[in-house]
Amino acid sequence: MGEPEGRGPGHAPGKASSAPVAANNLRAITAITLAMASFACGDTLMKLASASLPTSQLLFIRGGIIFTVSLSIAFFTGALREIRHVFERAMVGRVVGDVSGGWFFQSALARLPYADVTAIGQLSPMLLTAASALFFGERVGWRRWTATVVGLLGVLIIIRPGSSAFNWWALAGIASVICTALRDLSTRGINRRVSAILIMTLSAGGVTVAALAIAPFSNWQWPDQVLMLKLCGAALFSLLGQLGIIIAMRTGEVSAVVPFRYMIILFSIVSSVLVFGHWPDALTFLGISIVVFAGLYTFYREQKLRRMRS
Repeated sequence: MGEPEGRGPGHAPGKASSAPVAANNLRAITAITLAMASFACGDTLMKLASASLPTSQLLFIRGGIIFTVSLSIAFFTGALREIRHVFERAMVGRVVGDVSGGWFFQSALARLPYADVTAIGQLSPMLLTAASALFFGERVGWRRWTATVVGLLGVLIIIRPGSSAFNWWALAGIASVICTALRDLSTRGINRRVSAILIMTLSAGGVTVAALAIAPFSNWQWPDQVLMLKLCGAALFSLLGQLGIIIAMRTGEVSAVVPFRYMIILFSIVSSVLVFGHWPDALTFLGISIVVFAGLYTFYREQKLRRMRS
């Protein structure tokens, strides 16, 4: 807990260590930006498909496709040889977070405007920044704690609890944020010998099995070819996005990487307008602006402290 603000444990101070850390952060930022673009494409396809199939079936089909593809890649690349290293608490935490987060998010996505659901999800970077201080020894100063609180206020403006615009499914969106934080923080604790594709395989397997367990309580239907194409596309984009998240969370510092999750807001607004014909209202734009400002300020503080250390 004694490291300078924004720096995780295990880093030595001084100019010699700042260059490789900055290079790792750049790779992680690139990975998470591509991940956000992939998630936006996949979420758009899942929302389109949600008009025809229940949530459990959507997650089962998408999860099954991801599991099959990632398992094949893990087999042919030899990643399965490290499977003995995955039976640990961190992997359990990731699977639990992935299963529950996916369920809550898809439930909200099917019932709320896409841009609104995505905006609610942007509470995640600030939650991760706060959690990084508690669990990974990254000291977070009062300015970044303030930015976290301001970001939460922005989310409250978006969902507007107590008003006629409030939808109870917005709480499912908030629950998905908490579960996603559990997933991403657990990822950092997984043995480094376990490859990203093997992590993805186990997570997808967990989602598929959980969705199948819910099947008796849902009205499953046989999907047509167009619907299957949408779900196959959603699975591919989800796989790419998850791999990007894994790489980013294992490569860069949490406090430097997570602000770039906000790129998905831009992608989601474009999708909401072009695909669904839905423009966020003025208050939603205000809430989004506050959330983005809080996240970018967090990133600004990180960069300023890095320059001071150098």
